[in-house]
Amino acid sequence: MSFNWAFIGCGGIAVSVAKQLKDTDNKIVAAFNRSFEKAEKFTSEFGGTAYRTADEAIADERVQAVYIATPNDTHAKYSRMAILAGKPVLCEKPFAMNSEETEEILALAEKMGVYAAEAMWTWHNPVSLKVREWIESGRIGEVRAVEANYAFPMLRRGDTTSRLVNRALGGGALVDIGIYPVRYVYELFGLPEKTEAKGAIYNGVDVDEHITMKYPSFEAKLYVSFKGFKGESMTITGTKGKITVPFFHMAEKAQLKTDKTERFSVQGGLTAAYRNEFDDTAADILAGKTESDLVPHRATRDIMAIMDDCRRQMGVVYPGEEKPDLNTRIKAISHVGFNCRDMKKVRDFYTKIMGCAVQFELTYRDMAADIRRKAEANGEPVPGYAAFLEKQGERVWNVYLKWADVCFIELFDQIGAIIPSVPGNHSLNYTHFSLEVENIRDFRQAIIDRGGAEYIEGEIAEGIDGTLQLWIHDPEGNRFELMEYTDRSYQLYGRG
Repeated sequence: MSFNWAFIGCGGIAVSVAKQLKDTDNKIVAAFNRSFEKAEKFTSEFGGTAYRTADEAIADERVQAVYIATPNDTHAKYSRMAILAGKPVLCEKPFAMNSEETEEILALAEKMGVYAAEAMWTWHNPVSLKVREWIESGRIGEVRAVEANYAFPMLRRGDTTSRLVNRALGGGALVDIGIYPVRYVYELFGLPEKTEAKGAIYNGVDVDEHITMKYPSFEAKLYVSFKGFKGESMTITGTKGKITVPFFHMAEKAQLKTDKTERFSVQGGLTAAYRNEFDDTAADILAGKTESDLVPHRATRDIMAIMDDCRRQMGVVYPGEEKPDLNTRIKAISHVGFNCRDMKKVRDFYTKIMGCAVQFELTYRDMAADIRRKAEANGEPVPGYAAFLEKQGERVWNVYLKWADVCFIELFDQIGAIIPSVPGNHSLNYTHFSLEVENIRDFRQAIIDRGGAEYIEGEIAEGIDGTLQLWIHDPEGNRFELMEYTDRSYQLYGRG
C-alpha cells in the first residue's frame, strides 16, 4: 500500500531523496518549486503532478504528508502552510531559522494535532542507534572526551552568491553542516551545561568555527568548516574504550574498541538512508502519532536553542532578528511631572520666574468627561470616581507649560496624592518623566523582544488629547512614561 507525498522544493536534496524512494511504498504525487519548469522536470522523472503554487500541491487530495526541501528561510512558511491545511510535515533541517520560528511551528502543530518532524536522517540510521546503545550500556565506561570534525572546502574563492553563504537564505556552516555534530553529541549526552562557539565570518555568516559543548565530566570539541579540510569523523573516548564513526551523519559503519574490536555496519547504508527516514515517518503518521519517537519536538527545540546561542556568540544575525536600537527611537524627554501642594504658587514660579508659557490646562470636569466618554465607547459602566472628579468642577487638575523648545513641565493638583521620593531619597514632589518616541507600538514590542515584558504596565492607552501613552517601571519600581504624540496632542501646540 503506497503512502503519498507532496514535495515542496525540487532542488538537489529533493532529487537525492526521490531517487531513493523509487520502487518503494513512498510515492510522490504532487510537487511545487518556485520555478514551475523545474517542478515539471522533477515530476517527469519521479512522478506526480507539478503545481504552480505550494497551496495547490499541499491541497491535492491524494497527499498524505508534505516533505519540505526549500531554502532554510522558507521552512517555517511552508510548514505553517501544510499544518494549517491539516497535512503532516517532514521538514528538512534546520527546522526553521531560529528558536522563535521553531516554537511557533511546533506549537501550532501540537495545538492542531498535526504531525510535524525535522528531517534528520542520521537518527533513522541503525549505525547511529547502535552507537547510542554502546554508550548507554557503558561499553566504553565513563566518557572522557568527544571530538568531531565536519570540514570540507565547499566554497569557491570570493563566492558571495552560494546559498551556503547567503545570510538572507539562512546560510552558514553551523546550520548547514554543524547541525550534524551538534545533534549527534546532543542525542548521545543531552543538553550541555554550556556551549562556547568561536568562528570566522564571511559575507555575514559563519564559515569556519570551533564549538565546545561542556558536560560535567568531559567536553565535546567540534570543528565545522566550509574552508578547512579535516573530513568527517566522530571519536568518543571513555575509561574503558573508544568509539569511532567515520562520516557519522550518514554512517555505514562504526567501530567499538575495548580489549577487543567490534564493528557494526549496514549494507547499502547510503542508498537506504532517506528511505528509512520516509518509511519511519509514514509509519508514524499511519499509526496516528503527532511527532517522531526518533526525532521528537523536544530535541528539535533544544538543538535550535543551542544553535541560536552559537550564532549569538559568533555574531551571526539573520534578517528579521536584528534588535532595534531603542536609543534611535527616542525623540526627546517630553516632560517632567510634579505634584503640587499649591498649584497657583507653583504655576506662577514657572511662568513668572522661569519664563515658561502655559500651553493648556485641564480641569477635573474635563477628566470626568473623558472617563465617561471612554466608558460609554467601550460599553462599560462609568467608574465611581468619575462622580468625585466631577464634583471638583473647574478646579484645575493639571497644567502643561512649555519648557525650552522640546520639553514641557506637567503640574498636577492631585487631591490626597502621596508625594514620593526620587533617587537619593530626597522627598520632593517629582512624579515621573516622559520620553517621546517615534512609534510607541514598535517601541513596546522591542522592549518585549529584549526580555522586558515584566516591566511594562498594561497596554498602550490614549490620553484625553489623543496622545498615546505607556507606563514602564525599572526593577526598583521607578516609573516613567512613553508617549507618542498625535496630531491632536496638546503638546504639539506651539512647537512649530
